[in-house]
Amino acid sequence: MTERFECDWLALREAADASARDRALADRASRWLANRPKPLRISDLGAGTGANPRYLAEHLPGPQHWRLIDHDAELLDRAAGRIARLRDAGGNTVHFEKCRLNLADIDAAISGDTDLATASALLDLASAEWIDALAKRCADIGCAALLTMTVDGAWHFTGTDGNRIQNIDDAAMMSLLQAHQARDKGLGRALGGAAPKTLSAAFLRQGYNIVEAPSPWRLVPGPRKPLALELLDGWHRALVEEAPRDHRRIETWWRERRASVEAGELGIEVGHIDLFAEPPP
Repeated sequence: MTERFECDWLALREAADASARDRALADRASRWLANRPKPLRISDLGAGTGANPRYLAEHLPGPQHWRLIDHDAELLDRAAGRIARLRDAGGNTVHFEKCRLNLADIDAAISGDTDLATASALLDLASAEWIDALAKRCADIGCAALLTMTVDGAWHFTGTDGNRIQNIDDAAMMSLLQAHQARDKGLGRALGGAAPKTLSAAFLRQGYNIVEAPSPWRLVPGPRKPLALELLDGWHRALVEEAPRDHRRIETWWRERRASVEAGELGIEVGHIDLFAEPPP
């Protein structure tokens, strides 16, 4: 995995992720883990600054031991500082270790004693081959998987009334962004919006029972403006990279849409899917 995310971006998106995630899937994971030998071993793939344990720890039984897996040492250090005082659902201190690893080696990333493999905002950056390897690794060791905030490829602007807004230029930009999402991020040719279906199919082939739930970002006009603006700016950079010859059209679109978001006239909705995969009895 070579894609690097800035701490500011991860901090901005954490609250939006937490409000979008499907709590019922965390509850399913909690019930499944309740019957596992303790302490529970949780492998967090692409841990970043530790948003996943900060959300999940209090919803899951304990004692918990987390393996925070990322290729970025700076992010892992930040994660360690931010989860040091976490407690599980029973009030026990959460233990963790930092593991600086390349996620391309899925067998090393998910240790053989793992009870739950988890990741957030990762799977759309991976290839079909990597996702197949992930599902097979989970099946080989018998662990469950809770994989959240996977982009499903759908996004649109929303007005102050919540209604969808999309014109011809928006559709053209969406097409270019989908092409950019498919670039290799370090785990093979990325699936982008095709990841949710590929993910569910991979675990079904391994005999898993799966439950999916939508977890869209609803960045309504005003309250989520900083994240919406940062998202738009990131799209702008990706669009120029994908289609440099269309720079003028991209620039005009970006400036117009950014001004409307800045003025509180537009919000953005981005589709995601959460998935819990439970191994067969």
